[in-house]
Amino acid sequence: MLVTVAATMWAVGRSPSEPTPAGPTASATPPADPAGSSDADDELLITTRGIGPLRVSGSVAELTATGALGTEPGDFCPDRLVGSEEFAGVVVYTAEDDIAAMIVVEESSLSTAEGVTVGSTSAELREAYGEQLTRHTAESNPYSENYLVSSGTLAIGFTVSQDAVGKILVAPTEVLRAVYDAGEFHC
Repeated sequence: MLVTVAATMWAVGRSPSEPTPAGPTASATPPADPAGSSDADDELLITTRGIGPLRVSGSVAELTATGALGTEPGDFCPDRLVGSEEFAGVVVYTAEDDIAAMIVVEESSLSTAEGVTVGSTSAELREAYGEQLTRHTAESNPYSENYLVSSGTLAIGFTVSQDAVGKILVAPTEVLRAVYDAGEFHC
């Protein structure tokens, strides 16, 4: 089954333009000084909010102005924007009102605060997140390996294939669950 990001947002009962509250980063160990953390601290880390200036629920205009996104749609998808050179391998899927609905890391050395990257083994993923990590088994594919680390309404999703993280996704938790349940998403 194919699903668009906008359709997924509609399916979970959330308007794509409805802002998503910024949640804290999902972390196995709390930072030494949580009050002192800032966006600069996680500038190029994958968090439940996004990656540096790429934020879930940010407008395309805002994200493009940061220089983190290219200005042309990726491939053949008008709702798929690719990262700039610094964010190579990162794709932002937008909703109908040009709001970032989901960020996908497909090929990149970018990591979470816990050091998980595309290519990390499933053992490294489990070790990094421990009990915070929950497996999401899709009804349509009970053999799929999809994991979530949630913080409030936002989450980081990990798609594991052949014992390695193949994609890292950032979106509202319910959007990630719907994407995983659909089995595949396209524009």
